[in-house]
Amino acid sequence: MTLDFNPMVSPHREDPHLFYREARAHPPMINPVLGAYMVTRYADLTTVIDDPETYSSAVAVPKIYWNPPEVTEVLQAGNVPETNAVVNEDEPAHHPIRRVFDAGFTGARVRAMLPTMRATAESLIDGFDGRRADLVVGYAVPFVQSVINAIIGFPAEDGERIQQWTDDVNMLWNLLAPLDDRIASARRMADYTVYLQALIDDRRAHRREDLISDLVHGAHGFPGLDDDYVINVVRGAARVAGFDTTRDAITATMLAILQNPDVNSRVRADPAKAIPKVTEEVLRRDAPHRGLFRITTRDTSLGGTDLPAGTMVLLLFGSGNRDETTFPDPDVVDIDRANVRDHLAFGRGLHVCPGAPMARAEIRVALETLIRRLPTLRLADGYEPTYIASYFFRGLETLDVTW
Repeated sequence: MTLDFNPMVSPHREDPHLFYREARAHPPMINPVLGAYMVTRYADLTTVIDDPETYSSAVAVPKIYWNPPEVTEVLQAGNVPETNAVVNEDEPAHHPIRRVFDAGFTGARVRAMLPTMRATAESLIDGFDGRRADLVVGYAVPFVQSVINAIIGFPAEDGERIQQWTDDVNMLWNLLAPLDDRIASARRMADYTVYLQALIDDRRAHRREDLISDLVHGAHGFPGLDDDYVINVVRGAARVAGFDTTRDAITATMLAILQNPDVNSRVRADPAKAIPKVTEEVLRRDAPHRGLFRITTRDTSLGGTDLPAGTMVLLLFGSGNRDETTFPDPDVVDIDRANVRDHLAFGRGLHVCPGAPMARAEIRVALETLIRRLPTLRLADGYEPTYIASYFFRGLETLDVTW
């Protein structure tokens, strides 16, 4: 038996939980669209995550050179490099790279970014026109862009082209995207490579307090990375992962607040206490990152399914986060859920998201500022949520509000 799942098209684009609920009633099964076994139960997900020796991360996220020849020929002509990403590394190679990468997201870095976050949020709200806004393009997108670009070390004035290139990387990762779109994105990667190399060369000569400098010079007693590896980390693990997930978590959390009157009342009565609680619950209920791949290193069995060595599996964190055997009444927004921190939105174990503390701070500041500045904020009349077509991410296309 197989179960088809394609998050790019209806009905799974609008509501992947239709598939997740059905899939959790069965052991892991092959998905012919993706060529991988779907891992949807919480217990099976944690089994895989907690056993990196059996389930290698070498295939965690796709490589841009996994694309068809029409795409890879364009990349090769542009001298676009490809290395492993941090999330694709197994031990022992993973540890020294991860320790260098972690330097960009320390507690000190989070605290240092708070004034930038607050000033950015205030400025964006000041710029709202009238009494209606789309909190995706008008707030979450520019807010998260400003923060992640500053963390990485991108000049603020380059935000627009950085975002275009980031969208291109996402397109090249999306092996279900139209071929012509992937070819167009591949053509722009040559310019992105030249741009990143110039920043690397600058930081080698002039170290700053940013992630590029950490990656070039090393951190926590570990040496810096090769230039090609820095390029790959910055364009993928830092800029893509650091943007899409946080953008989508901000808007999903705001939507949950505005859709649930009891939650809304508690947030407005005590935002400092309620916003972190609702954030964790929405990270569980509406995980912004769909999941990661693994590949078996030996013959094994998972949830009653035999998996020969070399089998691809896709970890669907969004499904595990709504597994009723772990989270009772999983579709309900319950901000007092006792085990909410067991959610898998940021992964777990060896490859837990290094940017999770920064993301939580961004979500908190973005929401606190909105709630304080716009106390009568509500969903616009007639608004219905729709979701982006994405291989890896689960995010709102728009969030129309008024006040």
